[in-house]
Amino acid sequence: MKIAETQNNTKKSRKRKRSWWIVLSTIAVVAVVLGGCAVARQRARAANALQPGDVVAAFIGDLSSSASASGQLLPKQEARLALGMAGKVENVYVRAGDQVQAGDALVQLETGNLQRAVESAEQTLAINTANLAELLQGAEPQDVAATQASVDNAQAQLDDLLAGPSEEELAQAQAALDSAQAQLDDLLAGPSQEELAQAQAALNSAKAALETAQARYAALDDQLVIAQNDIHTAQLGMDHARDMYNLLIWNDWKAADSWAPYSPQGAAVKNAQINYDAAVANYTLTEININDSAVRSAEAQVAQANATLAALTKDKTAQIAAAEAQVARAQANLFALTEDKTVQIAAARAQLAQAKSNLAKLLEGASEEQIAIAKAQVEQARISLQDAQDNLAEATLLAPFAGTVANVYVSVGEQASGLAVDLINTNSLQVVLNVDEIDVGTIEVGQPTVVTLETWPDLELPGEVVSIAPNAENIGGIVSYEVRLSLDAGELPILTGMTANADLITAQRENVLLVPNRAIIADREAGKYYVNRVRGEEITKIEVTIGLRDSTYTEITSGLEESDQVYIGTIDEGFDFRNGPPEGVRELR
Repeated sequence: MKIAETQNNTKKSRKRKRSWWIVLSTIAVVAVVLGGCAVARQRARAANALQPGDVVAAFIGDLSSSASASGQLLPKQEARLALGMAGKVENVYVRAGDQVQAGDALVQLETGNLQRAVESAEQTLAINTANLAELLQGAEPQDVAATQASVDNAQAQLDDLLAGPSEEELAQAQAALDSAQAQLDDLLAGPSQEELAQAQAALNSAKAALETAQARYAALDDQLVIAQNDIHTAQLGMDHARDMYNLLIWNDWKAADSWAPYSPQGAAVKNAQINYDAAVANYTLTEININDSAVRSAEAQVAQANATLAALTKDKTAQIAAAEAQVARAQANLFALTEDKTVQIAAARAQLAQAKSNLAKLLEGASEEQIAIAKAQVEQARISLQDAQDNLAEATLLAPFAGTVANVYVSVGEQASGLAVDLINTNSLQVVLNVDEIDVGTIEVGQPTVVTLETWPDLELPGEVVSIAPNAENIGGIVSYEVRLSLDAGELPILTGMTANADLITAQRENVLLVPNRAIIADREAGKYYVNRVRGEEITKIEVTIGLRDSTYTEITSGLEESDQVYIGTIDEGFDFRNGPPEGVRELR
């Protein structure tokens, strides 16, 4: 209808521009038509060959209404496949034209780093799972024993400090001081022969006592060396445990504050620390037990004897100075045994309290908060592992369905991301049309169609409407809707992108009154339709009602009867054909 209206408007415009001699020619043609040959000539020629001025008869016939549209053969199933991540292309398994099955690998990115990320995530999950199991299981017996030993060592140190020096040590220190003071007094009083003899004897006795004390001290010193070696060995063990612990933290520093202290490496550090504390405590006890007061006393006696003898045989000034020095040393030794131990006792008390706190926490087990944190770490590690596995999977582009590779956009060795492969299913080709909004209202899913392809224009292929798009497209002011048709192409080697033309049959009428479309005059504003009816030498514009129409004929439901003659084109109402052409037209003959 829209095409016919446009054609009529164009004819009107051209008619207004024609000169009178063209009008005269048209009148002559009409006269011939009225002569009686119009009906036979109209039925002999194709309706599309009608020209303005022809006269045709209305007739009874069958009518099929259809909407025509053009489009392309496009696949029902197609995909533009993009890589899930950016990376270096390691393999391209397909090229344009290849047939693939669903699940086939199309493009492969390098996966070395992704695989290592999966392995790292698996290890983290295993460690966190083990830590959680350890928290839920509770303390190991060996850990409890080691912590108890630390408590015992701290208690022993405190007890030793609170007990102070023995009576024997104090007596020896006091005796050394008294002896030094006596020697000093003797020097000041002056020697006698008997004193000289006694001084020599005292010197000899003091030397013997010193050798005995030194031998005893050497034996105790060997024990102290052994204790020192134990400390060194414990230090090495602790350094090794800390190195392994630091390596664990280096591998996963984000979780260090939460789960690392409860890992096997963390337990090893705690055990090593306990061993080291025990070695230090043993060394301290050994050191305390080493009593060099006898050696000091013997040295003091030797010095005293030497000083006494020297004092008797040498200048009194030097002897007196030496004796005074000996007295000072004896006093210092006695003071060391009796000095205030408040600071050391406070430190020992603090160390004991810490050891007892550690033991209590170990026996109490993990708190609900620690267990919740450990469970959260396990879940976080599981999610990280899933993410790493997903990233590894995304490094391989897979075919989502079986089809033909249309394009490949990547090559081996390049850094790629985004679009990689176009895939189409050539077994699901459909005709995709853009149907004008005027015609789309008469189309329904399931309607039959006739399709011709530009490649084989003489072959009519059956089809059917399978879908009508709910949304319109506006291209250049023309509103249309996408309509998809199934197509039975038989053995034809159809290809995607081929141009297709379709006639969509919208309605059918049988034994109805028909006239050519070009005989209809439409008044769009009034919504009325007219024809120029020819009776004898009169041409009258009469109103008609129309029904169905196709590309050639229109159904007349009232206003005409069968065999009525209609004139093709418009007639100027000012012309009176009964009296011949108007004045002035004759002059153009």
